[in-house]
Amino acid sequence: MDFEQLLKQRYTTKHYDNTRKVPDETITKILECVRLTPTSVNAQPYHFYVLTGAAKDSLRPAIMDFNLQRYDGASHAIVIACKTAIDEEHLAKVLAAEERDGRLPSAEIKAAQDKSRHYFNNLHVTKGDYTTWTGKQAYSAFATMVYAAENYGVDSTALEGIEFDQVNAIMKLADKQETCALIVVLGYRAADDSNQLTKRPKSRLDLADLVTYLN
Repeated sequence: MDFEQLLKQRYTTKHYDNTRKVPDETITKILECVRLTPTSVNAQPYHFYVLTGAAKDSLRPAIMDFNLQRYDGASHAIVIACKTAIDEEHLAKVLAAEERDGRLPSAEIKAAQDKSRHYFNNLHVTKGDYTTWTGKQAYSAFATMVYAAENYGVDSTALEGIEFDQVNAIMKLADKQETCALIVVLGYRAADDSNQLTKRPKSRLDLADLVTYLN
């Protein structure tokens, strides 16, 4: 499908059909797309927790009342957590993957890549905006997730109406040097979903309002 058309047809689902579950293989396809999201210096400073069943129910106290209906109706909740710190183990794993995938053809390039990633990692620690930096990467992954879901016929909703501190506490994310950036729920829309485009057409500003061409 043309990507512009994909963006035009995707919308935020408000009501889910709680009798339908997204197949595991479709969730895997969506997450594989998310895995390919570009990140700053390829740091990949995030983790994705896929919640169903009792695990999903355990997070319910952290969901604000106005989001409970869609949280309960969706078949999956994905907690996108961004790193509050990147340890040497994570950096070494990223470097090893790059070497495995043929991205680092020489020892000199490998050393330069490792030095560069450490520099930017430490830069944001020094500036005091580390979770802002990693949070931006988390939202890049969120965009990939919802449009990959649309491509595979799965509906989605981003939840920011949540108690972030409760999510972190329930999932013990601080122990993993992570914090919740947002939650995305995935499922299939109810037939009478109030937000579908036939009832509420998509609305955006015109291109002229958003773009300035400079020569």
